[in-house]
Amino acid sequence: MKKELYTFLRRAEREDLDTILAWMEDPEFQYFLYGDEAQSQRQIREKIILMLGRTPANAPPSVLHLLMDSKEEGLLGMIGLQNISWKNRSCSLDIYVKPSHRGAGMLTAISVFRALEYVFDELNLHRVSALIYSFNKNSWRILERSGAQRELVLKDHVYRDNQLYDAYAYGLLRSEFYAMRDALGSKGDRFSLQSMIAALAEESGAEA
Repeated sequence: MKKELYTFLRRAEREDLDTILAWMEDPEFQYFLYGDEAQSQRQIREKIILMLGRTPANAPPSVLHLLMDSKEEGLLGMIGLQNISWKNRSCSLDIYVKPSHRGAGMLTAISVFRALEYVFDELNLHRVSALIYSFNKNSWRILERSGAQRELVLKDHVYRDNQLYDAYAYGLLRSEFYAMRDALGSKGDRFSLQSMIAALAEESGAEA
């Protein structure tokens, strides 16, 4: 069985708290995402606990955090679905890959592909947006390969390394993602949610 089939997404749980806290305290987490470097450990922990809280059944969540997990490699990172608007059928997407796996572009790409399938196939949303700093080439290249369009450039939007960088605003419609997936043809089958579920079910059956 191909290694990438063992790369899967799952909801973040309370037992993941310490791992996620360590990530969020990492200066590189704040470097690539939107963290405030002045946040205390307590503020970060409270933010994570709130993030992991379960929304009542009658109140659809506005935020979902999916962990990128792998049988061989363990936790690879996190994909956040933020600002979920059920009325507008849209959300924004954040990607964080832990330092030891930032060179593993294929694993990240597969996880993003599956997250987008989850957004469009399971949540039935219409649009995904993302704001990515210009120096974070791995992330915006993966989005572009998924069919996303660079809709806006925010000049000198973020201060890092004693200089100002642009930020790129991306948008991806469900129809655009489906067109990209159709263009992949059978090559995309091994990246799909169905393949992930089938692989996990096969593994569970073998261990029973």
